[in-house]
Amino acid sequence: MKKITLLLSAVLIFTLSFYSCEESQLDPTDPESIDFVELKTMNKIDTPEKIRFCGEDEVCLWAGQNIDAGTVTVRNDDENLYITVYSKDGFQKTEEYLKIDVVTTLPDKRPNAGHFPFKTTEINNGNEITYQIPYSELTDLFDSNGECEPHQLNILVHVDIIANGKAETAWGGCDEGAGNAWWYNFEYYTQCCECWCGFGNDYQNPDAESCKKGMFEGEEYIFWSNKFNFDDMEGKEYALSLLVNPTICEPQDNKGEVIDKLAYEVGKVVLKAYKGDNGMPYVDVIYTLNEKYKGYNIQLDLYNGADRVPKYDLKEMEIIQDDLHRLYQTKLTPGEVTHTFTIPWLTNGDSKDTYIALHSAIGDCPMPSLQEPYKP
Repeated sequence: MKKITLLLSAVLIFTLSFYSCEESQLDPTDPESIDFVELKTMNKIDTPEKIRFCGEDEVCLWAGQNIDAGTVTVRNDDENLYITVYSKDGFQKTEEYLKIDVVTTLPDKRPNAGHFPFKTTEINNGNEITYQIPYSELTDLFDSNGECEPHQLNILVHVDIIANGKAETAWGGCDEGAGNAWWYNFEYYTQCCECWCGFGNDYQNPDAESCKKGMFEGEEYIFWSNKFNFDDMEGKEYALSLLVNPTICEPQDNKGEVIDKLAYEVGKVVLKAYKGDNGMPYVDVIYTLNEKYKGYNIQLDLYNGADRVPKYDLKEMEIIQDDLHRLYQTKLTPGEVTHTFTIPWLTNGDSKDTYIALHSAIGDCPMPSLQEPYKP
């Protein structure tokens, strides 16, 4: 991903991906493991929330054929699959309570889970577990040549759980498998870890002072924060361009044509300033991303305040909010590309001026969790 050179990037963006690994082994006491099974590596992940994922899908977990027992979530990054099993009532106290297989062609009857190549090796006392399957263990399904290509996979998850107070076997998936015996499975399409991350700039007013340079961890960053005056904006619609990875303060024109070769338009933002029923000034900030980004993870961030650059805590990687400096954030549901923030017009004293910084992160940008909204 290209270096992000803008205000909220320095404050909002961080990535952590630590995990613990434990290699699976064959349990000869498993009654289903009559034949030798060449087991493959499956790593236990203790902190999946710290991993940047490219794609995600959640499916059913059916126990005893018709008991809604929890969920199975599958995700991927550039090099691994991640499978999380949540059981409402927990797991059975056996080392091989979880068995997984990944195939391109589904069998025509219920498969023997004892022959699955990925198995757990420890007892789990909780309700949720996450395991990582490296792509290097799936070379018979697709090669990992460094180039990202989406792949369609069929995933089989068999798990021994507790459901309604009883020991039950369960299968992950909402689709019933073929044959007379009950079982379930699900499809998953891996996604490439792509990222478009950048700020909105006022292309209609190229002479506006929208840029401020600053230092962060020894590197120079360009902060983009657009200045607006309520008297000039009231009752009008004003459009800005969402640009990704610009390295200079030079906008596109209103046709979206590229001026800086590293800056290109991923969407627009429309501002509508007005006075509310209480006579106070407000602005609707309407984000609309290009249709091509439907289906991607999208996070939108909006700073509004009396100062061009917000106050921020570098140690905590958070913007400091108060009556004159606020941060608004949301994550869109995949398939959505538009969102409207309705916010107060924050100014200092009698001034009618405010600063608005518009940020969008599309795809697999390493964004932190959303900050809590400010409560006056």
